[in-house]
Amino acid sequence: MYKEIENFPMCFKKTTAQVLVHLHRGDYVAADKCVRESYSLPGYSGSEDCVAMETLLQGYDEQDDEQVYRVCNSPLLKYMDNDYAKLAISLKVPGGGGKKKKAAAAPQGGASGGPAAAKDEEEDEYEGGLC
Repeated sequence: MYKEIENFPMCFKKTTAQVLVHLHRGDYVAADKCVRESYSLPGYSGSEDCVAMETLLQGYDEQDDEQVYRVCNSPLLKYMDNDYAKLAISLKVPGGGGKKKKAAAAPQGGASGGPAAAKDEEEDEYEGGLC
């Protein structure tokens, strides 16, 4: 309907909502497909919504908790309808814990200083496996 009346900014918001629902269900492929289909909408590819969804999908795909957290707590998603804002805030990365924990641990290692801290960081890099 929004497409027919050429209310494209609302179409962008609906794409964002669909992506959140798909990711919450753990369906990355469907979320990615929503974003790809929205490229046909005039103005979508350069919009704030598009950049946020691409960043969110990239973080989700790479299991980067910090990147997903940043996007989900951005004003763009925080000020959507309440149900979608709650979905964004509660979104978890499958197999999560990857990069956010390492980033949080890095300042502690840096504060203690020394080569032992650097060695621990190298070992932790492959802790979860290569995949």
